Amino acid sequence: MKILRTLFVLFLLPVVLFAQKLNYNPSLKSTLLLAQYSKKGVFVIINSENTNNERQNLLFNDAEVVNKINKAFVTYETNYTDTALSAIINYYNIRECPTYIFLHSNMELFYRSLEFDASKERFLDILKNAEEAAQQTTIKKAKEDYLKDTSDITKLKQLIDVLKKQGVTNNAYYIEQYAKKLSPASFDDYQTVLYILEAGPIINGIAYRKAFANRVITDSIFRKEPGPKRAFILNVISNNTMVTAIKTICLADAQNTANFHKNQWQNNQYNGQKIYNEKMLFYYNSIKDTVNYFRIATDHYDKYYMSIRIDSIENLKLQEKTDSTLRFKPGWKAKSFPDGLNEVAWNFYSSGTQNREQLLKAIKWSKRSIKLDPNPNNFDTLAHLFYAMQDFKKATKIQEMAVSAAKKNGLPSKVYLENLTRIKLKTL
Repeated sequence: MKILRTLFVLFLLPVVLFAQKLNYNPSLKSTLLLAQYSKKGVFVIINSENTNNERQNLLFNDAEVVNKINKAFVTYETNYTDTALSAIINYYNIRECPTYIFLHSNMELFYRSLEFDASKERFLDILKNAEEAAQQTTIKKAKEDYLKDTSDITKLKQLIDVLKKQGVTNNAYYIEQYAKKLSPASFDDYQTVLYILEAGPIINGIAYRKAFANRVITDSIFRKEPGPKRAFILNVISNNTMVTAIKTICLADAQNTANFHKNQWQNNQYNGQKIYNEKMLFYYNSIKDTVNYFRIATDHYDKYYMSIRIDSIENLKLQEKTDSTLRFKPGWKAKSFPDGLNEVAWNFYSSGTQNREQLLKAIKWSKRSIKLDPNPNNFDTLAHLFYAMQDFKKATKIQEMAVSAAKKNGLPSKVYLENLTRIKLKTL
């Protein structure tokens, strides 16, 4: 086995060292193996699901950039749906693509960048920063150091710092322990309170209550800090609380999260109630409470999605194309309407309900999602719903439209073709 691995490395190394183009490895497994034996980091390019339409970074044709990457890293290109990376994507909260992440051969992340459109000079800086980050304390090492003496606040802060630096946002447990060790006077310091909020404390937990005890400081943070940072703080607090609610099946934590978002819309009760409902729907769907999910969803999607005129949503879509700043402003984007309707329709189907009224309601939502965005996923959902209604003729016709839409837009059609076969065989 050792001889075979050595031959494997000797075979691949020359390609990496002397290639004048970026050398991609065929699988994550072979990438990690080569990185281990060549003592290099791993450069992972994560595209969106639609890799056929993904823009290529022109810097990957630049000889200097290519040689820099090939010299320091082993490269693997994939997309967001790659199951081999699902654990990393979830743990490190990777939500935007394309993105670049840098891993050790044990799959531990040490650097990341979203700067797809970076200039050559900036991209070379990113590679330099990644090389330097590879030599710094890893999450694993920081955890080991902290666990040797959990009373050491310095080691605890070092662990939180490393986690935050690597983009890990579910640090509520550690920030709770950190807040317990601080003196009351510490919470009169602006930077200390900001540090705690950025770590995402659980709503109404010890760290959260202590951080918000000095309202002068917290009000100042939400006035003075840049918009993206304020949005990040709100999201990480909300996400961590909801994760805890789902994990412990705690209705109170779910309601705290929903109210937390609702309170951001104090001047707009309509949007406030809308976001409250959607957070509670997410909770009920996650814990498989179909009774409450169906109850809230039925009224919610009729009121907030079906009552909006299609031409109003189309106008919003046009505005977003001409004004790129709109995507950073609070509110619901044009794409959220077809996506939301498709999601709830799919959730009704995947619940396994045989209730005719519920399925008909879901079909109505699904049809509207297709009118707003005739993409293959939306057709696929409608086909599944007709299948659940045992209308196999309509299910077949709609699934054929899903396949056609995928091919027309240059998207992978394999899954839609497989579903079409199952529908015809009545084995879906």
